Amino acid sequence: MKPVLNVLLTLTTIAASVALAGQTRQLSMPPSFAEKLEPEAVLSAYPLGVIPKQAAFSHHGKALRTLILPNGKEGWVYQVGGKQAQTYQHPTREKHTVYETGPGNGVRTYTLMFDDKGVVIDVLYNEKGRHDGLTALQVQRKVRGDGTRKGEGLGVK
Repeated sequence: MKPVLNVLLTLTTIAASVALAGQTRQLSMPPSFAEKLEPEAVLSAYPLGVIPKQAAFSHHGKALRTLILPNGKEGWVYQVGGKQAQTYQHPTREKHTVYETGPGNGVRTYTLMFDDKGVVIDVLYNEKGRHDGLTALQVQRKVRGDGTRKGEGLGVK
């Protein structure tokens, strides 16, 4: 009786593994946020509507901060470049190294916008503070040639 149960257990495990393997889909990996990549290239290649929070976290790491955007959606903020290491000495003689940055120091800010299901639906890009950048939706529509007004160009104004 015991060998029969072992065979049944093995067959059940194999069947469950095959069923789960058939249900999982391959996610396309988004581009990394890097200084050497042009923002338009990152935004045009970012797959929207398919990357869940866990995959975004695994790929990009922990966000600098999270926030609620004006449209009520959750956003994860990442900064690239322009960070300068400063070492400070605590009154206890312990040294701390922090990375300081500010607008206008070559800092690129990318914000992942998530829908209510936790999937990336847009990527916001800013270079010199608020309201001066691009979005992945804007760039991808421009590349496809739809949804843009005549004379509307890309780039930070």
